[in-house]
Parts: sequence; structure tokens; C-alpha cells
Amino acid sequence: MTTQEKKEKIKSLVEDMMNESYQAMIKKIDKAINSGAVDIDDWNENTSPMILPKTIITAILKNEATQYDCKGTSFHKQVKKDSENILLFI
Repeated sequence: MTTQEKKEKIKSLVEDMMNESYQAMIKKIDKAINSGAVDIDDWNENTSPMILPKTIITAILKNEATQYDCKGTSFHKQVKKDSENILLFI
């Protein structure tokens, strides 16, 4: 397999996982809104319309990231190291 073929295969696998994650995250929006962890009555569309949505998406993204961190496996340390390195470049 050539380097280009490997890149394309990796991209395809990442896209598949991202699509799965997207579907899982959409389901978590209602769960977050209805959880009691956020004060919906305190949300003000005029003064800070994006703070609560950003808070919810931050929590959802952090939760979804834990699904891929390989915690509890022998790969956890390597995934953590490599993902932190990649984060510096994106």
C-alpha cells in the first residue's frame, strides 16, 4: 500500500468515526438541556446567546473525545501523546 493509499484509508476511517460521533452527539443535546445541569430560565437570547450553547457543545465534545482515547488499554499513553502533538498543528 502506497503512502497516498494509506492517507486515503486513514481519512476514510476518521470520516466514518466522525459521522458516528456526530450522530451520538446530536442525541446528547436534549440530554444536556434536560439534565438539570443547565439553567434554561437564566439563558438570555439578547445578552449572551451563545454562552450556553458553547457550554453544551464543549461538554458534548469532551464526552465524545473520551470514546476514542483508548483509556484502559495499552494504547492510551500513545494516543494521548500523539493526539496532543497533532493538536499543536491543527
